[in-house]
Amino acid sequence: MKLVSRRRGRRRGSGDDEAHNNERWLITYSDLITLLMIFFVIMYAMSKVDVAKFMTLTESLAAALNHSQEIPLKDLGKTGLVVPANPTDNGDKTQQPPASTPHTTQNDAALDNLYNQVKQYIEAHHLEGNVTIVNETRGVQITLRDVVLFDTGQATIRPDAQALLKGLVPFLQSLNNPIVIEGYTDNVPISTPQYPSNWELSSARAIGVVRFLISCGISPPRLSGVGYGQYHPVVPNDTPEHRQENRRINIVILRQSGSSDAG
Repeated sequence: MKLVSRRRGRRRGSGDDEAHNNERWLITYSDLITLLMIFFVIMYAMSKVDVAKFMTLTESLAAALNHSQEIPLKDLGKTGLVVPANPTDNGDKTQQPPASTPHTTQNDAALDNLYNQVKQYIEAHHLEGNVTIVNETRGVQITLRDVVLFDTGQATIRPDAQALLKGLVPFLQSLNNPIVIEGYTDNVPISTPQYPSNWELSSARAIGVVRFLISCGISPPRLSGVGYGQYHPVVPNDTPEHRQENRRINIVILRQSGSSDAG
């Protein structure tokens, strides 16, 4: 009985060893699966798009195609682009001014000289109460009160105001710079069949001055007109005097860079 038991025990032990040896391939298989998984994780990580960098690239390309002067780069400040010839003023005061060239230096000097001449003209004809002039970054701005040019609620230039505008024409013709005519009103509502709001009134007044300057010989390609309505007051609209000051026309001789077209 003891002999039989020992033989049976030996047979069971050898069977367990064979079963254990037959399952060792699972270890190799699991190692292979693990390595494959790690390989695909690495490949996925390498191919994953960095969203932040992709957005930066998109903004850079968009800015380059739109001919802006600077491209913002995330956490890298800004990089400059070549400034296009004779850029127009888009109202963005945060941009850096274009680099000076001999042409722009001469043009700025001529524009400064124009400012002094018009200022002397205003003083000589005692127009200080109705006409002002300032030398700004964007150019020389001549401001005329609307009471000098128009009747209340109208956009037709008064006959006596035409002589004033004609007096400015020789100065405007002395340079080839672009000229913008800006119309402004106060905040008193207007609602007529011809001018449903201050937008239409301010725009009509600006275009009226544009047409008059064209009739006086100013080259049309140099001129443009825009109406701002009541939304850019220089003083609060709290008194009749302040509202009168906000109703105005600006004649802006813009600074320019690069070559300019003949006027």
